[in-house]
This record gives sequence, structure tokens and C-alpha cells, in this order.
Amino acid sequence: MFVSYVLEVLFHMHFLYFVIKQGVNMNNGKRTFWLLIIVWIMFMYGATNLSCNYSLNLKNQLVAHCDNRGFITVPRNLIKNIKVLDLSHNLITVIKNNTFINYTKMDILILNSNNISEVHEYGFEGLRYLRILRMENNAINISKLPTRLFRPLENLIVLEIGRNEEQWMVHESFVYPDKVFSNLKSLQNLSIDLFDRPEFGNGFKSLQTLAVLNFRRCYMRFGKLSNETFRNFSPKLRELYITRCHHFFHIDKGILRYFPELNILDLSHSYIHLYQALNILYPYQNKKMSVINFHHISDKSINNDKFPYSVIITKELMRYLSSICIEALDLSATGIADDELYSLFSFQYPGCFKTFIISANRLPSTTLEHYMQNVLFLTRATNLKTFDMSYLPAQYLKPLFLDVYHPGKFIGSHNQEKQHIFHQSFHITINLPPLLEFVRYTHMTVVSASVSFTCQNTSLRNFDISFSIFEQYPNVSNECGKELIYLDVSGLSSTILFQSISLPKLTTLKMTHASIDRSIIEGRQWMLGHAPKLKSVDLSFNNLWTLSDTTLFNDKNMTHFNLSNNFFRRVPSTVYKLRHLESLDLSNNLITSIDYTIRKWLDEIIVPNQNLSLNLNNNALVCSCDTVDFLLWLTKTKVFFVNGNNYTCTMSNNSQANLIEVTKDINKYFADCQATTWLRIGIVLVSCTFGVSIPFSVLYYYRWKLILFLFRTFRRAVERGLYVNYEYDVYISYEERSISWIKNHLLPKVEKEWGMKTFVHDRDLIPGESTSDSKALSIHQSRHVIFIITERFCEYEWGSFEIERAKYEKYTQNLMKIIVILQNVHVNDIPEQLVNISNDVIFIKWDEHETEISENQTRWFKLKTLLFLN
Repeated sequence: MFVSYVLEVLFHMHFLYFVIKQGVNMNNGKRTFWLLIIVWIMFMYGATNLSCNYSLNLKNQLVAHCDNRGFITVPRNLIKNIKVLDLSHNLITVIKNNTFINYTKMDILILNSNNISEVHEYGFEGLRYLRILRMENNAINISKLPTRLFRPLENLIVLEIGRNEEQWMVHESFVYPDKVFSNLKSLQNLSIDLFDRPEFGNGFKSLQTLAVLNFRRCYMRFGKLSNETFRNFSPKLRELYITRCHHFFHIDKGILRYFPELNILDLSHSYIHLYQALNILYPYQNKKMSVINFHHISDKSINNDKFPYSVIITKELMRYLSSICIEALDLSATGIADDELYSLFSFQYPGCFKTFIISANRLPSTTLEHYMQNVLFLTRATNLKTFDMSYLPAQYLKPLFLDVYHPGKFIGSHNQEKQHIFHQSFHITINLPPLLEFVRYTHMTVVSASVSFTCQNTSLRNFDISFSIFEQYPNVSNECGKELIYLDVSGLSSTILFQSISLPKLTTLKMTHASIDRSIIEGRQWMLGHAPKLKSVDLSFNNLWTLSDTTLFNDKNMTHFNLSNNFFRRVPSTVYKLRHLESLDLSNNLITSIDYTIRKWLDEIIVPNQNLSLNLNNNALVCSCDTVDFLLWLTKTKVFFVNGNNYTCTMSNNSQANLIEVTKDINKYFADCQATTWLRIGIVLVSCTFGVSIPFSVLYYYRWKLILFLFRTFRRAVERGLYVNYEYDVYISYEERSISWIKNHLLPKVEKEWGMKTFVHDRDLIPGESTSDSKALSIHQSRHVIFIITERFCEYEWGSFEIERAKYEKYTQNLMKIIVILQNVHVNDIPEQLVNISNDVIFIKWDEHETEISENQTRWFKLKTLLFLN
């Protein structure tokens, strides 16, 4: 096979030796001439044989790899026995006559992504055995192809000639050169472009073996596909792809009547509207199809009386689709806004389904009847493997409305309590089909009922309910977790999800935006016992600042750990237990450096055949004398840093520098670090000498205030250990008639004498921010809440909101005490919300004669005791 190639190489080498030898005794002019000849020969030699690589494919065929080599013409001196020739991504513009005459054994020819604009009549002469021809992404005008161009290709079964030049024929039909294609009698797969007002002539009747018709690029703008468009194509066609037609056009109902055996219909991303797509399915009633792909066939750009953007599914529209036995159906992003009962999910052959996708629509999620259609479908779809019903719109259970008489006030629905009771009155159980492997309910709002998922002999491997909102978080039976490998519960609180489910095979877990910080505070460790084989965990976007005292996951198998977009100031010490880690993502945190323990662990877990990648991108890295050890470690460690060349660090003068540049010349940047260290030691010794006696006198003089200060400091330290951080000691809720008493009596006592920080909305609310958000945040950041209850407190418009927020913070164990000061009120004047939680509230009855400030008054002493003691 390689004999001719070796002989040709030897011939060129001998010729070059002869030329060089003859040129030794020549003058400069002749020598220059011969040197130019040598250069030309070497260029031609490199542009033919030496520029292409050869290999054997899986079928033991010789492949010539000539792609992306800068060829402007097809090389003619390749090995003649090649079976596959790849000339893609070159600069070829013309296929001349007899270009491939030397490669008569060729089986596959690839000419994609050149600049071919002209193909001569005998361009493919000699390629009798060619089976596959690919010439996409060129500048070919197919209307100008020579009539006998494809005549030598009598065995061609695949022709890909799409993604070529657009044919501009405004207000005229584009007539495909049927005589050119009529020579391809063995063709089975044709990829071509779809032009405006297409006409396929009688010559296409010769393509009787054609099974796949793929319109690779769509130029439809003004015309339509009529009932006669495909009349000359083979009735044996099994796959039809008309995709990415981004200009709306009309299609007649009978365009598919010529393809009785059609098995795959793909109209995805072609804006023809769902109404038209459903109507053309009438030839396939009670027949079987593998795939119907209607993804995003309705678009915002289509919106008129006949084809509205919002689609309402009716029984009439579904009469054809519902009668087909379909294995895979995609109705995602089709503009469905509503559906009549017993229409959308009323398929006659649900047992045929293996894949069903209906995401990114606006299906209703408010009535029991709509739920039951879905439940009944899943019950009957016994062979279903993939189900995706995600991105449904929000249906809020208790919406707030503006009061038309008092703008700025919010009112609720008059019958919301009644609705709430009704919604709680039914529970839906979804029994997942036994063969189901992939379930996705991401970004779905379901507030109208409580839901349970049950499984029997399930094959469920992938479950995604991320960023979904439920009236009551769904219950999932233990059987559903036995085969689960991938679980995404991002956006759902980790404190209440899947507490008792065993996940013995789970390897990938995503819990972003999942309140993991709350789980850590509450000591949750359920994943450790229930998911022993976890390998990849994503805990990004969880407001985490520590993991040191919590073991959430098994450390034996973890290989990928994502802690990005949190608040870590150092690498969590708990990660050094992960001895098999391959990837650790700590990007977008507040890390300044890596301490010795973590550095040692990182170096120890790097073993042969195991790489470790660490992502510290966009952290607060510091380059200073204190971090020199860390910088020296960077120069010798074998850890791979993701995007490491772009890391920056803050220098001692607060300027930013490239971390890699700093580590290259550490002595230059930190030469004075040792002198600085001795200077610091001297300053400390002098300070200690002058500072030993002074503190004793100060301590004695301010002993009582210091005791109080130490008590508060100790309390805050304990709270930090419990991961509690308070901005305010007291949040005061009151109505406007109490302002005078608060300003003249309460605040001087609490703030000036007792040294506490209070929040008073008339003083501390920041203008321009949302009032509700500011009040909710301030209550969350307060240790205690005091309600000043007067006989007109019920008229205070924010009173109910503040009470409900305080109840929430109290029940989440964030708020220490709720204190209610009753000023000359009857029992009936106390808000009902406070009465309902009376066991969790401390009441202080404040009489008129005890409103003055006096140390002897028992009410002030009781209030002080409550505020200081937890």
C-alpha cells in the first residue's frame, strides 16, 4: 500500500541532492535560480504529501487527513488507495474536471467549510464507489450545478450540500435542479437548504430509496409549503427535518400526505405556529411514529387573530396528535397558555411514550382537574423513561393587591381564606411509571395542592425539582431513591427536604440556593447516612462562611466539590478529610490565602494518575509579608489552578497585582519583611511596658461598666458560635401616637443608659428602599422585638406585617424574645395574632403612673432584665 508513497519520497530526495551538488560550482545568479527551484519543489512537496496525515479507521480503511491545511486546490499526489479524504476547512474555491480521478477507491469525501463556489461538470469523475459526499458550508449555487455532475456517483447514499449560498429570487419560486439530483438513484440521505417558494421537479421521483430529507438551513420568508410541494419525493421517506425557519410562513394541511411511512418529524425552531403543526398530522392517525419535535414552533413574533401568541389547546386541535402512537414528543416552548379538560394529555396510546417534554409553557396549575390529567397520563404511560414538565408560570395562593382608595396600602383577596381551605382539602399522589429514568420539574410553581411522588420497581436515575415552589413540599417515597444517581434540589430549603429518604446510589447532588447555612446551624447531617456514594456535590450560592464543625457528606468517595459564590474567608478545614478529591471550586469567595494545614493536605492527595484542580478565581487574595509562605508554595505545588494566570492579589499599598508575576520575583516584593518583623516585636515590647499599670487603674474605675460590657461581649461570642449575627438589640413596633413616649422616655433609657442599639422606623428606615424589605431585614437582624400596644394599634398599617415577621423569626429560632408593652388597653384591643402566640410572648402591663423614668419602678427593671438576659 505504501510502496508508491516511499518511492515518491526517495525520488524527491535524490532530485534535491542532485540539484544541490550541481549548484556548488555555479555562479551567484545560477545558484539563486536553482535555490528558487528547490524552494518551489519543497513548497509543492509540503503542500501535497507532507501536509496530510494518514491513519486507519475502525473499518481498517486508509484515511487522508488534509483538513485545515490551507489548501487552495485539491492535492493530486496523495496515496491512491485512500478510502476517506477529509479536505474540510481549507481554501478551495473550484472543483475542476477529473480532480479526483486518481482516487477511484474512495468511499467518503469531505469538502465542508471551504469556499467552493464552482463545481465543473466532470468534477467527481471516477468516484464510482463513493458512498458519502459532504460539501456543506460553502458558497455553492445549487441552481447552477451541471446536469451530469452526480452521474458518476451511482452508489452515493449520503449527500450533504446544505448551508450554502442563499438564492435571492424575490417574489419568485425557487426551482430545484431536479435533473441534477435525478442521477442519484441510490441516495438515502439528502441534506439541502430550503429556499422560498420551493418547487421540486419530476427528477426527484428517481430518488426512490430516499429515507431522510434534512433542510439544513431555511431561507423561507414570503412563501409557503403547499399541498404539492413534496409530491415528487419518495413515499418511503421516514425522516423529515424542517428546522430553524425564523420567519413565519404558511403550510397547507396536506403537505405530509406523500409520506405515509414517516417516522420522525422535526419542525423545531421553525416559527410555523402550533396550530399549523398539529393540523398537518392527519395522515398519521392510528400510526406509530418515533419522534415528533415541535420545540419552539410558536414565537412572540407570531401574534395575530388567526395565529395568537397564546395558544389554548382544545380537543379539536389534539384530534390528530392524540391518535398517534408516539415514542418521543416535544411540545416545549410552544406558547400553550391553557388547555381544555381531557385534551392535552388525552392520548389514545400513552403506553407508546418513552419521552415526553412539555416545559417552558404557561400551563395552568390551579385546579384539581388539571392535576388529574397529568396524574392519569403518568399512570397510563407505563413505558415512559423521560418526563419534563418544567418552567411553569407562578400561580400565587395569597396575592396582595393595591387598595384603589388608598394607594400604597395592600389588601388581600376577600375569599383567600376560603380558597386556602379548599386547596388544602385534596392531596395528589403521582405514581411514577416503573421504567421512568429522568424526571424534571425545575422552576415549576405548584401552590394549589399538596403532592406526593411514589415509585414501584422504579428505574428513576435523574430527578430535578430545582427552584420550584410548592404549597407544601412534596413527599417522595423511599422507593424513588433506590436507583437515583443525579439529584438537583437547588432553590429548595435543605432543612425540610428528603429527610428520611435513602439514596444508596446517588453520586451527584446539586443544592445551590438551598439554605445550607441553616442546615449547618441546626446540625443536619442526613446526607452522610443516606447518600454514602456521593462523588460530586455543588453547594454554591448558599451564604456559607464555615463548614469546620459540620460533617454533611461521606468523605470516602467525594471527587468534585463546588463551594463557589459563598462567604468563605479561608478554605474550610473540613475539606482536608476528602482524600480523593479531584476538583475543588472556591471561586467568588473572600479567601485571602491558604493556611499551612490545607496546603499540606493539597500536596498529599496528589498522587500519580490523579490530578487536582483548585479554582480560586475572584477571591480577595493578599500578597504581603503575612502570606509569603503561601506565595512560595504556589511556585512549587503541583496543584492545577483553574484560570490561574488571571488571579490578582492586593498588595500592602492596596494596589492590585497579577499573582503569577508576584510569585516570580518574591524577593523583589518582600525583601524588607524580616526587618519589619523585628520592628513589630520592639513596638510590642515598648507598648507592654507602658501598658501594664494603666489598665489596672482603668479597670477599677470603670469596673461596673466593664462587667456589663464583658457580659454583652460574651453573649455576642456565644451567638457567633451559634452563627447568629444581630445588627440591633431591639426592634420597636408602634403606632404614631406612641412616638412621644418612645422619644422622651423609652429611647433615653434603653439607648443612653443601657447602651443598646434600637431600630425605630421613623428614624432608621432608609429612604428609597422598599419599606417591607427594610422592615423584614431589620426584624431578622434584631435580638428582641418590642410591640407598644395602645388602643389604636390595630389602625397601624404595618402592625400585622411586623407581627407575622416576628412570629416567623421566633419560630426559626433567630429571635430571642417578643415583648408586648400594654399601655392602658383592654384585652379586646390586643391584636389576635399576638393572642394566638401568647405562650411565646411576654406581656408587660404599663400603667400611666409608671411611664416616668425612675430606677425604683418595677416595670423598668423587668424590661431591663428581659432585654439583657437571653
